[in-house]
Amino acid sequence: MGIPFWKCVTALTMFLVLSLHIANVHGLAVMSVDIGSEWMKVAIVSPGVPMEIALNKESKRKTPTAIAFRNGERTFGEDALTVGVRFPSNCYIYFLDLLGKKIDNPIVDLYKKRFPYYNIIPDPKRNTVLFKHGESDDYFSPEELVAMMLEKAREFAQDSAGQAINEAVISVPGYFGQAERTAMLKAAEIAGIKVLQLINSYTAAALNYGIFRTKSFNETTPMYMMFYDMGAYGTQVSVVSYQLIKSKDRIAPELQPHLAVLGVGYERNLGGLEMQLRLRDYLAAKFNNLKLTPNDVTKNTRSMAKLFKEAGRLKNVLSANTEHFAQIEGLIDEKDMRIKVTREELEELCKDLFDKVVLPAKRALEASGLTIELIEQVMLSGAGTRVPRVQDRLVKDLKSNQPLGRSLNTDEASALGAAYKAADLSNGFKVKAFITKDATLFPIQVTFDKEVIDENKAAKQVKRILFGHMNPYPQRKIITFNKHQQDFDFTVGYAELGHLDENEIKCLGSLSLSNIKLNGVRDAYSKYQGQEGADTKGIKAHFAMDDSGLLVLQNVELLVEKTVTADTEEESTLSKIGNTISNLFKGPEEVLKEEKPVHEAPEEDPISQAPNNTTNNTDTFDQTNSTEQVKLNDTIPISDSKKNLKVVTVKETIDVNHEYLFVLPAQDDDLQSSINKIAGLKEIDLAKSRKETSLNNLETAIIETREKLEQPDYSSSATEIETRSILDKCSEISDWLEDDGFGAEAEVLDSKFDDLKKIVLPVWERTFEHAERPSRLEALNSALNNSNSFLEKIKNTTLDDTPFTQVEIDTLDKLISEITSWKDKQVEEQEKLPKSVDPVLTIQTIAIKHSSIEREMRYLMTKFTSWKPKKKEEPKVKEEKRDDTHTEL
Repeated sequence: MGIPFWKCVTALTMFLVLSLHIANVHGLAVMSVDIGSEWMKVAIVSPGVPMEIALNKESKRKTPTAIAFRNGERTFGEDALTVGVRFPSNCYIYFLDLLGKKIDNPIVDLYKKRFPYYNIIPDPKRNTVLFKHGESDDYFSPEELVAMMLEKAREFAQDSAGQAINEAVISVPGYFGQAERTAMLKAAEIAGIKVLQLINSYTAAALNYGIFRTKSFNETTPMYMMFYDMGAYGTQVSVVSYQLIKSKDRIAPELQPHLAVLGVGYERNLGGLEMQLRLRDYLAAKFNNLKLTPNDVTKNTRSMAKLFKEAGRLKNVLSANTEHFAQIEGLIDEKDMRIKVTREELEELCKDLFDKVVLPAKRALEASGLTIELIEQVMLSGAGTRVPRVQDRLVKDLKSNQPLGRSLNTDEASALGAAYKAADLSNGFKVKAFITKDATLFPIQVTFDKEVIDENKAAKQVKRILFGHMNPYPQRKIITFNKHQQDFDFTVGYAELGHLDENEIKCLGSLSLSNIKLNGVRDAYSKYQGQEGADTKGIKAHFAMDDSGLLVLQNVELLVEKTVTADTEEESTLSKIGNTISNLFKGPEEVLKEEKPVHEAPEEDPISQAPNNTTNNTDTFDQTNSTEQVKLNDTIPISDSKKNLKVVTVKETIDVNHEYLFVLPAQDDDLQSSINKIAGLKEIDLAKSRKETSLNNLETAIIETREKLEQPDYSSSATEIETRSILDKCSEISDWLEDDGFGAEAEVLDSKFDDLKKIVLPVWERTFEHAERPSRLEALNSALNNSNSFLEKIKNTTLDDTPFTQVEIDTLDKLISEITSWKDKQVEEQEKLPKSVDPVLTIQTIAIKHSSIEREMRYLMTKFTSWKPKKKEEPKVKEEKRDDTHTEL
């Protein structure tokens, strides 16, 4: 039976729809990058593929955060570490925490002490860190090094997704301040990556945990969890809550999972790196005590790099074994090292570190206001938590009723959680909403001088908390200056940091973040002075802490309330109708946004958080509380008796001169220089990769050609002259490679490959013809036999019993005869020819004949399968009359 036309059309339509859908989703893949001090993990989300870790070139799920430069070549990951063992100053590692740091920062001093072989100099413009590379004039900033790693991360992601990727969510340590976060965004800009959001690593891990356990959350009682993350550089602990909260969608509200960070504690230098460094120094001292050489191993940078690598391996092994041997061949002066180290020795070396294990957890609990009894479970994250003594101290000192949670992948939790956030923020995916609220780790305040009334008296300084410690974000807040009617300025900076020790405060760098000068204040006020019904409400500065934890000054404006005569009822009605229609073209989220105040109501009143020694806030600052939550430009009726009057709010924008006081990344020409530098290095890498591919293709072709000519099938397909010519060409190219070829460019190598291909291809084609011809002839013979059988059956049947005409039958008969005759003649001629001569019976001609007979048979079979034979009417048989009479004998 044939397929009905309408079904064909429907199937084709569905195919086109699916094809268009696939075309639309192509290029929508996003990635997340968890770039740590020691390791980098990359996760992707692409159409049809859920969250997954992108593998690197070695098919591994994580890549060392290391970049090496040697002889004009740039290498990453394991290859870079291999270079670093022989040339330590050429391989850059653990540079992430140098982002946004001035040269005199304690973290930079510690880095120099840990890795003395780097030549670190101050940036002449910004006084930040620059790595001077060897004796060359090359310099690399931490932002540029991070940009290189991000670029490599995108390469891994694109190889896994099979398409271009330009958007990412990047996880960062929670203790990164404004300077470090800004520097990370700038590094992504240098790499050409659009950052959808910076997410704290512990928040990403908590999100990864929560997305698979939403069924265990409820509306009434929050579930509290602690995430203990010990990485290579530092330790971070967060206390979070999970709860189902009804969405604000008025049309179709639904319960959405909600994650809130309630408390955070950290130790910046409590991690695997510090243990590894101590073990390195211990092995060096033990080796020196053996007196195998008069030279001190600690004075040799290459030997110390070898010890550092071995200490890392030994640390990991001792997490699972009680003892192990540290072994290095040719450590120094061709002397080998083999030293037995026990887990007990390692624990003794790091005793003071293990004493600090519980401190960040206690700080996180204190910041959250919870006790350990309320915590559902302490979930482990980060490779450092695999150390047995770390787990022992957590169990002993925290005194939790539940066993430590080990269900999270300690290496990949942050990368996968960030990937989910990337899919949520991307326009190409629709995922189940999972609301996250992070917490402000370093409180931020506004400092300004009270307006001077008496010039003989010094101005009093006023401080107001803008975002307090553990305030949730993203969030917006407004600060109001009531008394300032002249141009003035104020400073934004970190507030009281009593929860941090002195050294940690120094690590933050500049405590002042920006100085903001307001221009045009007097002119703005003068517009409304003397106007009847005009009431100025002060200068309002709108701040926001965005999803990435960055402070943003959105705008500054003078607010004025004016009492005016109301419009006619008809105009008011038309205005309402217009507003209603405009809302029809907005999504529910936009409508809700319009109904919200310009700023969010803070959970804690900024005024109440201000220190007690500040001046009276009513003189200089409006309280940011619920009484101020009136939609701007709304009308406020005066009274029932004055229905013809209304109050409108007018906003006058104030010009802002924003001067940043913390370490800013490179700007303008310096930024473009960094972008060009990274692009140039990438071009060199691509040229190197192309050259390696071309060289590998040429070398492989020479080897394969020689090997094939030794095989009978190939050698018999070439004449003596061809064989000698091919072998001579192989020798010629091999000699050229040994002399000059390995330094040649890819284009030259490709031309040599083409020269060899031209003289080899005819022989290879003949060999292929001879090898394939029997099977192709067999297939043709089979088609001819089947056609013959079909033809004989038709001939033995009358035309009335078939759908075929006599012309169709004769055409098939003639075609079979012609192809059979052609085949027999060509086979006979081909068998007379030697294999070294181009064949007369080619695979292509056989295929043409095969196709012609199959096309004719397909036509006849299609006609036959759709044919319905006519039913023959059976002749009626006349009934004989029955004779009932009979003669009895």
